Amino acid sequence: MVANSTSKAIMLAGRRILCAQLTLGILFIIGVFFSQGKLSAESACIGVIIAILPSYLGMGLASIKSRSQPTKSLRDLMKLSRRTKLIYTILLFVLTFKLLSLHNVVVLIAFSVAMLGHFVTPLMAGQDEGKA
Repeated sequence: MVANSTSKAIMLAGRRILCAQLTLGILFIIGVFFSQGKLSAESACIGVIIAILPSYLGMGLASIKSRSQPTKSLRDLMKLSRRTKLIYTILLFVLTFKLLSLHNVVVLIAFSVAMLGHFVTPLMAGQDEGKA
C-alpha cells in the first residue's frame, strides 16, 4: 500500500508540474509566434519540450521504481529523478544546439519560462488537497 500511494503521489505531482509547464510554455510559444515569427516559435517549442520531457521521464522512472522496489526511500527516488532529468536535459540541449538551426536564445528563454512551472505548481493545488 505504501508503494502504491508513493507512486500515485509522484505521478500526481508530475501531472501538476506538467500542466503548469505546458500552460506557461504554450502561452510563451503563442506570444513568440505573433511577435517574432515561425522560426522563433519553433525554437520556443523545442525549449518547452526540453523543459517538459526530462521532468516527466524522471518522475515516471521514480514512480515505476517506487512500485517495483517499495522499500526504496523517497530520498533515493528523488535522487534518481534528479539525475534522470539532468542527463536528459543536457543531452537534449547538446542535440538541439548541434543538429538544429534555431534561435538558441529563444530556446533558452522558452526553457526557462517552462521551468517556472515548478514554482507555479504549488499555487495550482486545491485547498482541500494535501501537499505532495
